[in-house]
Amino acid sequence: MSRTKKRDRRIPRPASRSTNLTPSARWRVGYLFVHGVGNQQPGDALAWGETVAGALRDVHGPDAVQWTNQPLAATREDTATRHAEVALRIGGTVSTALFAEALWSEKFASLGRPSMRRTLAFLLASLPLLFWIIGPDHRDLQALGSTPVTWRSALRDGLTKAGRTITAPVSSLAAPETRSMGRLLWRVMTLTVLVWMVVYSTALALGGSVGFSVLLLILLGLLGWLARSHKNVIWHVRVAATDEERTEQLLAHLHQKLRWMEQHCDEVTVVAHSQGGYLMHRVLSPDSGHQHPKVRRFIGVGSGLKPITLLKAFARPDLKAAVWLAVLAMPFTLWGIGPLTWKLLGPELSALLRSCYMTLHATVMPAALASDPEVVRLWLAGVAAELWQLASVVAAGFRLDLAHTAAIAGGISLSCLAGSVAHAALRAQPSATFSLDHQRRGIEWREYTSPHDMVGRMLGPGVPEGVDQPWISATGQPVADHILYFHHSGVLPRRLAADLLRDLSARTPENALLRTAEAWDGTVAAFDHTRRQQAARRRMLHGLLLGLVAALLMAPALYRHASLSRALLGSSLLLAIVLSALGGLFTWIAHRSAGASANDFAARMSGTELVGAKPWRVRIVPPGLRTAPAFAAAMGGVVSLFGLVWFTKAALRYGGDRVWFGYPLLLPLSVGLLVLACAIAAGYPVRKRWPTLLTMTSLLALWCPPAEPAAGMPWDLRAEVSLSLCVTLCALISLLGTLHARRKISDRGPREPRQAESEARG
Repeated sequence: MSRTKKRDRRIPRPASRSTNLTPSARWRVGYLFVHGVGNQQPGDALAWGETVAGALRDVHGPDAVQWTNQPLAATREDTATRHAEVALRIGGTVSTALFAEALWSEKFASLGRPSMRRTLAFLLASLPLLFWIIGPDHRDLQALGSTPVTWRSALRDGLTKAGRTITAPVSSLAAPETRSMGRLLWRVMTLTVLVWMVVYSTALALGGSVGFSVLLLILLGLLGWLARSHKNVIWHVRVAATDEERTEQLLAHLHQKLRWMEQHCDEVTVVAHSQGGYLMHRVLSPDSGHQHPKVRRFIGVGSGLKPITLLKAFARPDLKAAVWLAVLAMPFTLWGIGPLTWKLLGPELSALLRSCYMTLHATVMPAALASDPEVVRLWLAGVAAELWQLASVVAAGFRLDLAHTAAIAGGISLSCLAGSVAHAALRAQPSATFSLDHQRRGIEWREYTSPHDMVGRMLGPGVPEGVDQPWISATGQPVADHILYFHHSGVLPRRLAADLLRDLSARTPENALLRTAEAWDGTVAAFDHTRRQQAARRRMLHGLLLGLVAALLMAPALYRHASLSRALLGSSLLLAIVLSALGGLFTWIAHRSAGASANDFAARMSGTELVGAKPWRVRIVPPGLRTAPAFAAAMGGVVSLFGLVWFTKAALRYGGDRVWFGYPLLLPLSVGLLVLACAIAAGYPVRKRWPTLLTMTSLLALWCPPAEPAAGMPWDLRAEVSLSLCVTLCALISLLGTLHARRKISDRGPREPRQAESEARG
């Protein structure tokens, strides 16, 4: 109480309403944090403000920021609204701000018990939303839309430039349109693996498998218990999307919290996450029937504005029928184009794999045996037969019978009918629009989202023009990116710290706090841009490794069965395990890198040096320097993998003492070279020790004794010699390419603030 009385004497109440401050105002700036979906406890949302204060302490020292919990206790409402005062001693002045939270999840306890039947019905009705979640975003549309322009410019530049573009396959991996297609295929593959696992597990359970039956019963029991408990967060989303009466009770509660903030602050900034962004948008909407004139900034973080609005549209019977009509038309269309896609792709890949397998025989075929006309004739005949089968499969796939043609026509007709019904329904009753009338009311509206946030990155519905929608760096995992925006090592707390410094400054050129805010703005923008580049590189390596593992797991099944669906089904369990393991590994790497970047940011801002830690550096190889070393490493990995399979089959057939004793070393060689190729293609500056180690391993394998039948034979008659020399040559080319690339790149650090800020906002 003594601190409260002291503050009353230091900040006197105005005597009349004609002054700048209203009689109830005690802070010039206030920040209200609104949480998202979940069962948050008191203080959880206010902890986001503590991360902002922690970012300021890291730079300006522990004495520069003072955090005082619950400075107000005059009324029951003051006690119920959890809040804190932040006092900044920066630039020779003392400035204070009020941080508070609006906890709305506790209100669900009084809104009734969740219903399992309604929850399951809501989930089934919302399944079409998956197509928006895995679909393209604004980046993908911009990149894919620029593809024709790129080709037209290439044609205008002549055949030479087009030829260079075509002969740079690894460089094209960094093209925006290639990354966009890769992101889309990654999402589709992840969803496909999950669907295959669910269908496969259900089929085994229905087929009499005791283990899967017990597992299915346990999962159903857990889902039933979760649906009936207050931990059912899906119920929160359902209430916001379909239950307007209960939503109005939540909005009334948030109106009270915002009104409380306006009673104690002159300017209010609302920071709302996920579903809280949707609810606060409703609170601040001009149609809400309430006036909140002191709100000067609205910041949505991974906002649920788009998905909940889509769910509200799906709740309408006419739109629900149209959407499900389009969904039901998809199986007909997919079955109709089956001979052109998945039925064609399986045999095509199988024939291509067998052709590559026979072509790689030339790698382990010694020169003396290659001179034998009969061996060469048989080898050429086998390759020609596989290529002819490949051409026959492709030609047969383009012939459609009457049933497939009718399915395609019926699917397209149903889709057009669904689109017409949806268009007519929207014209008759337009869906809710996103409008705060922010420009007229003087509200700065920002929508932060991560490029990989499954909620925030959704393409539509769009927000009005003039709304700032900057991307923000995060871990690169769809779920973690949505819930870890306010992590102490994240970029968002530092952006909010820059906003707080600017709000508390006197807005004069000679003000020290304003200069500090400008320094924060520029450095945060530069670090955010660099971290997003690093995240894009890490995400590309993640995708390449996942694609490599998927290809290695599915290749044996495709080689034997020529069925893409059987290959995917047979490898779905292992692929899901690898998918989870790689996701956990790269998430851990992202958190570790984020911590290092946060420490480096604090050191740069404070002008100190890091003690006991390496400086945070991001070195990205330009696309033009990746082609030769990545292609050489990939070829070496494929050749060594083929040699491993070839010698393993020979050892199983004839015995281990009758083959080359060094063939087990081909396993680390193939894995190392393929991983090295993925890292180089993603843009990592690979250290010279790795290709050097792989080169030495290849030479060590060559020095291993030959098989007993080959002992004493000339080197040109031994298959392992040509294979080892080929792998060694590929490793040496990769080593020279990486050495050349490391000389050409430079560290990525903070650049010009205006340039980094413009790229971050773009």
